[in-house]
Amino acid sequence: MNHIQRLAANGGDPLAESEGVIELAMPSLSRPYRAQLASTVIAKARLHGYRVDVVNYGEELGLTPEEYMDTRHGVCDGLLLYLVGEGTVSEEALTQPFPIVCMGPRRQLNSCDQVLADNESDARNATELLIGKGSSRLALLGAQEAFSPDNLDAVRGETRGWERVGGMLAALAAHDMTLNERLIGVTGNEWTIGNGNRVMTQLIEGGAPFDGVVALSDQLAIGALFALDKAGFAVPKDVQVIGFDNFYESAYTRPPLTTVDSNLDWIAASAVDLLARRMHETGTPAPAMRFQRESRIVLRGTTR
Repeated sequence: MNHIQRLAANGGDPLAESEGVIELAMPSLSRPYRAQLASTVIAKARLHGYRVDVVNYGEELGLTPEEYMDTRHGVCDGLLLYLVGEGTVSEEALTQPFPIVCMGPRRQLNSCDQVLADNESDARNATELLIGKGSSRLALLGAQEAFSPDNLDAVRGETRGWERVGGMLAALAAHDMTLNERLIGVTGNEWTIGNGNRVMTQLIEGGAPFDGVVALSDQLAIGALFALDKAGFAVPKDVQVIGFDNFYESAYTRPPLTTVDSNLDWIAASAVDLLARRMHETGTPAPAMRFQRESRIVLRGTTR
């Protein structure tokens, strides 16, 4: 029985006396952030009594979100769609016999409910923290490609990474500071501990002085800590380090990593709650809603 059949059979409530099925469509699950988000969504959905079917439309199926929405099949009562980069979806593709809530850094301009992290504000706050605690020469670890700090728009895409770069540059500009191009660590899309270690080592060997590192993920930050320790830097005395996403491992580094929480729990809960509301909605749907908020910073031992 599909969403429309349930609506007719249950006197207007499509999920009355029935377990709801939520589909979570992700471009990949290989990145820790997305895997942790998927796990959190599943846990939150279970609290509502819903089952979650996870679809990897990018890495596994080789489809764009538009292609996936045009060709998907199977029954679900609501869909959570994670969008990144150029992953826009047309109004036509979003017109389905079930409600859709979009997540991820790619903002939709059409009538789609959205739950978003405020990555730019989060990065601005992270950078402000390091500056406020005495760092004046900051390195960036995690750029997806090389860029000029004076012309970010030439390369900037709609991903968590580029939003965080924009936030860092905004904080520096507010303090009349700049980002030295020699301190831009380009990791591509591989935000791993190994890549963080390798690129941080390159920055150290490049010789440009720095006393703070804004790493765009916790895994990059953990790799940076290994490189800094090997090179003889004391953290946080010589160099402060901050990461993003508050992964489980970040509390157990030496010293424990200061990190931006990134609101994974709030994003998952808000997306599931909003979708559940839409799944039970009868009559004319309410206007599309967008929820977004800044994250808290978890202060630990890599900042002063």
